[in-house]
Amino acid sequence: MPRSGDTLAQPVPRRHTDRHDRHPPRPGRSRHHPGGPDRAPLVDRAHLLADIRAALAATGGVLLHGPAGIGKTALLDTLAQDAGPAGETVLRSSPTAAEADLPHLALIDLLGEALPGLAEDLPDHLRQALECALLHRAPQPGTPTDPLAVRVAVLEALRRLAQRGPVLVLLDDTQWLDEASRQVIAFAARRLTDRRVRIAVTERTEHAGAAPERGALCPPAAREIAVGPLGERGTGALLRERLGLRLSGLTLTRVHAVSGGNPYYALELGRSLATGGGESALAADPARPLDVPHRLRALVSARLGELPDTARQSLTVLAAARTGTGLPATITEPLAAARRHGIVQQTPAGTPQFSHPLVAEVVLADAAPDTLRAAHRLLAELTADPVEQVRHQALAADAPDPRLASRLHRAADTALTRGAPGTAAELLRLAADHTPDPDTASRRLLAAARNAAAAGLPDLARACGERLAAAPAADVRVHARLLLARLLGPDHPGAEPLLTAAAEDTGGHPALTAAVHQERAVRALHRGDRAEGLAELATAEKHADHADDPDLLVELLAQRAPLTLLTDPALGLAQLERGCRLAAGRPPTAAAVFCREGLAVAALRSGDLPRAVAEVEALRAEVEAAGRTEDLANVLYIAASVYERAGRCTEAYAAGRAAHDLRERIEPSPGPARVLGGAAELNGGTADRAAHLLDSAIRAAESDHDREWLAYAHGLRGRAELLRGNHPAAADHLTRCRLLLRLMEFTDPALFLVDADLAEALALSGRPEQAAATLADARDRAARLGRDVLTLGLHRAEAHLTAATDPRRAADTLRALLPDTHPYPLELARAHLALGTLERRARRRAAARTALQEAHTRYTAAGCRPWQQHTAAALAALDALEADPTPMQQQILTLIRSGATNREIAARLHLSVKAVEANLTRLYRQYGVRGRAELARHRD
Repeated sequence: MPRSGDTLAQPVPRRHTDRHDRHPPRPGRSRHHPGGPDRAPLVDRAHLLADIRAALAATGGVLLHGPAGIGKTALLDTLAQDAGPAGETVLRSSPTAAEADLPHLALIDLLGEALPGLAEDLPDHLRQALECALLHRAPQPGTPTDPLAVRVAVLEALRRLAQRGPVLVLLDDTQWLDEASRQVIAFAARRLTDRRVRIAVTERTEHAGAAPERGALCPPAAREIAVGPLGERGTGALLRERLGLRLSGLTLTRVHAVSGGNPYYALELGRSLATGGGESALAADPARPLDVPHRLRALVSARLGELPDTARQSLTVLAAARTGTGLPATITEPLAAARRHGIVQQTPAGTPQFSHPLVAEVVLADAAPDTLRAAHRLLAELTADPVEQVRHQALAADAPDPRLASRLHRAADTALTRGAPGTAAELLRLAADHTPDPDTASRRLLAAARNAAAAGLPDLARACGERLAAAPAADVRVHARLLLARLLGPDHPGAEPLLTAAAEDTGGHPALTAAVHQERAVRALHRGDRAEGLAELATAEKHADHADDPDLLVELLAQRAPLTLLTDPALGLAQLERGCRLAAGRPPTAAAVFCREGLAVAALRSGDLPRAVAEVEALRAEVEAAGRTEDLANVLYIAASVYERAGRCTEAYAAGRAAHDLRERIEPSPGPARVLGGAAELNGGTADRAAHLLDSAIRAAESDHDREWLAYAHGLRGRAELLRGNHPAAADHLTRCRLLLRLMEFTDPALFLVDADLAEALALSGRPEQAAATLADARDRAARLGRDVLTLGLHRAEAHLTAATDPRRAADTLRALLPDTHPYPLELARAHLALGTLERRARRRAAARTALQEAHTRYTAAGCRPWQQHTAAALAALDALEADPTPMQQQILTLIRSGATNREIAARLHLSVKAVEANLTRLYRQYGVRGRAELARHRD
């Protein structure tokens, strides 16, 4: 268990929109446009791309519409990038506003370079008309070009190109398409019924829900698809991939909210944060307006400048108010001018809101300090909620106020009782700013940092902690440095100076000294140095004995117990139960949550799934109610593991995806989040998506030198290869997983179920000695720790090993060992799947069908989609089996077993090599094997 919207009314200038701020050369000037190696990655659009490709395949056309900067051009870039290697001819036009009056310019983009190669295929009168339209030939004086001839010529040119291979026509920004080209393309699109010509069109629509107008440029059955905003996670990924800017917590939430999920806006805001130091300033003061760069500010500043003062003052109040705040007529009536300028719009409920969040940010940034304070004073009078009221009062104050600080502190306590530690953190930060006494101010700031960390707001936590380097009290400085070290992550080199400074500041105080040694233990154990980790824990416990600090004891038990569970499960369970008793009745801490997670994990490993489920579900409800985001990410991870082993894969998938999304937001490294995403895919998604996520996780964990998550990533990657039927690759990944677990002395075979899968992969890869050694070692460890729950998986793997020489005996033995029920339902389903495979190899098809149907029923009941589909494919392959081998195939089989090559077999039996290969394919299918080596080992 690891420590464990509407857009702006005014169009954006062309050169800065729709391409995620990329400006490649005009690709419409040539036929083929494969993207270069530096093509910016397209993030968070996989499902949208799949819909676009499906629409193109089904109807031959798609119209993508959405506001400026939303990423329509980037989608076309990706289609072009993928079409080139597939052998498609790509024709593209990307007009601009300045070119909208130039006739036939889009046709020049699309067909200008292709025309010379098509000239001989077109009749003379059509060729001449098209050459004149594309300016390849000067028209005869006094002889106008026939518009119908041009239209027919373009249609025929596309048809002739399609005869040579598939054609993809990409029409970007068609709101600026010249009228002459529009008419010609619409004429051709209505008549293109050959799916070998596909057309993808983009059109800018000024706000969400606006209907596109360029559907006539697509074939009649084409689909219209709105390109919507990125989610918060996608916005964060875009900033990481494009700018190397890793935002989290409130900062990412603010950037996403202000950009409205528009990629172009997000990138502009991200650049401003990265270059002007705005990221740290925003983390330190979340109420601070974002520094909106000039290119975005120019979109609205002119319109704001045209408003009367009363309207601008009302806009400031609207921008400072929480969503849903009721505003009086004195505020809403002056907003009529703002509505006329497209700055404000009415919601369905009749309340005003900004046409785009970016406008609100510019209003706040431009407001004079006195105007902004007056807005907050008004909002404090309008709200009845005491927490929100005191927040506005603090933002309206222009000097420190001790009485206000006390009210803010009490409001923070109220927020905590509501399960909102993030709100409490912000209120405590404001309280610290209004507290004149330095010691009291620093303690409030430390509490703010701790609550921010618990709420999954590392940027705010870090900003508060960094302000405490010169706190008057040593204990505050020590705890602030320890918190900052944890926020950096377990392998960050910047943590060591913080720990050294913290150790020097303890002054020999036992509780502080114990806390420093405890943090050093966490880091040693994380990097796999168990000896040092245990030594640091022992030192911490020695100092803790002299400190009356129950929370510290709970933390130490939370660290010690998982290690004890690996060698003495009973003692480890007792330590966890003691930690839970000490924490009972006290405010929740990460350590108390960890102890309760440990109880669920201990029950999970012993096979007591009802208790594991009950523990984790109760804990999840409490942590969610407390608003402890960081703890919730860990609880969701444990819940996903518990649900999986309980055979509740739909719930495991949902919990795993939720854990993935939370960790993507709050963790500095993407590795753990992607491991959880891959695990979720293996429960309710696909092996291919799992492999993609896990490959990314492996790279991240290797870069971070994170052995534990690297081990889990390799183990899950091996399971994905088992699903794919690639046993050698599965064996390699699973071997790596097992080795890493051993290096960390994670010897409990129930911690991560790797042994049975590894032995099976080794056996099916033709490595029987390694498979046998793996099984012997796993059986010994399982017996020593009383892990009887693992026996069935080991029986299944051993049956595969036996089947290399005697599949019938292997099947008979496994069938006799199958129980009616099992604590881990998926293990029983895997055993039935293995039995079906063995019976098929033994050529007992009726028995194989019965076993495979039983496995399919169990996987279906569990909701385990990948293995359900895998078993369905095995059943389909069984039903497709041919009759017994023909005499010719029997001879081929005999020669394969003697080591003959395909060419030697062909010469011996007077066949062509292709005939031998075709017969081998049938034999592979009949015997359920993947290649010559398995076929040679197969015995009837």
